[in-house]
Amino acid sequence: MSIEIIGIKDFPLIKKDDKLPEIIYECLIKNDVELRSSDVLVLAETVVSKAEGNVVEIESVRVSDEAMEMSKISGKDARECQIILDNSKSVLRCQEGLIITETLHGFVCANSGVDNSNCEEGYVTPLPVNPDESARLIKEYLDGKFGCDCKVIISDTQGRAWRVGAIGVAVGISGMHPVTDFRGTCDLYGQELKSTIEATADELASAASLIMGQSDNGMCLVLVRGYDSSAISCAGSESSIDEIIRDKKTDAFR
Repeated sequence: MSIEIIGIKDFPLIKKDDKLPEIIYECLIKNDVELRSSDVLVLAETVVSKAEGNVVEIESVRVSDEAMEMSKISGKDARECQIILDNSKSVLRCQEGLIITETLHGFVCANSGVDNSNCEEGYVTPLPVNPDESARLIKEYLDGKFGCDCKVIISDTQGRAWRVGAIGVAVGISGMHPVTDFRGTCDLYGQELKSTIEATADELASAASLIMGQSDNGMCLVLVRGYDSSAISCAGSESSIDEIIRDKKTDAFR
């Protein structure tokens, strides 16, 4: 098996109420890309949040006592702390230069996934409110235009426990399950696998992240072509990123 990771060039800057599925389609056409059923499109979450109007002006934020206390401990701006709190279920760790939370979606990450990069100065973008639904709407539109059954991943850049550096991870999906379950199959020596579950959506998002870059690359849409996703394919309405979220009972890091 071999795969291609193709950056989709000349994607425009997105603003509130832009029709994102149509823009993606037009950009694919300009790049001479005809989607196939096995294709996986990976889209940066900031683009989705902007189109959906999920952007916060920092100056407009009213700060609570809890945010003020978080600001003193972390050294972060109190208004940014408030935005982090507004987008979290709980705060798991707060120390100098670091705030780890559980987001409203159930993700455990830094700063509730609130991003101040690739948006206008004075504004930040929280994660999309319902990234699975956002991915589903994009998939349905593109499937209709290309007559295919593509897969869509909305990705974010997040850190990992025990390892330095951030990688691309999936925060929303459509047309696929986020994990591949190998339990019950056998390895090369005929031994039955008991616990092997592959975080396939995260792996695809991370592969796309190599092309997206992390600074001023401006590459927010990436096509992964050639990956055999037949084992995890499903209807858009059956996809849920919740499948990749570890149950708190088995989460050894909390």
